[in-house]
Amino acid sequence: MSKNYAAVAHSIVDAIGGVGNVAAVTHCMTRLRFTLVDNNVVDLPRLKAISGVMGRGQQ
Repeated sequence: MSKNYAAVAHSIVDAIGGVGNVAAVTHCMTRLRFTLVDNNVVDLPRLKAISGVMGRGQQ
C-alpha cells in the first residue's frame, strides 16, 4: 500500500495553521515535533482525522 506523504505533510501543515505558524520543526525516527507561533490556531479535530497522525502532544 502506497501513501502520498506529500499530501499528508500538506494536510498536517494546513491543520496546524500553515507555514507561517511554524517556528521550528524537528524529527526523530517516529515523530515530527513542531514549535508553533500560536497554538490556538491549530484545528485539532482536523489534525486528528489525518491518516498517519497517531497523536498529539503539547508542552
